[in-house]
Amino acid sequence: MGKNKATPRWTIPAWMRPYLGCVVNTGGGDIEDMVNGDADPRINLPLSTLQACVKSQVDLLENLHKRWFLRDESPKGSSRAKGE
Repeated sequence: MGKNKATPRWTIPAWMRPYLGCVVNTGGGDIEDMVNGDADPRINLPLSTLQACVKSQVDLLENLHKRWFLRDESPKGSSRAKGE
């Protein structure tokens, strides 16, 4: 059996940049690397745990954005217009 095609690498969307300070427990790692990482907990439990923490925080930001609970400009900015 051949390998599955690699999934596209996740990149930080522009709307999320103002909120990156809200993502904690990266262990000093890059957020994109942490989200795209797949450390095996049997081999590197600390890294695997940090990746899971970062992925869940990014998922929360994406869900809040999708439901219009976040603003585009900055955490203190005005809300985005409907239909964008």
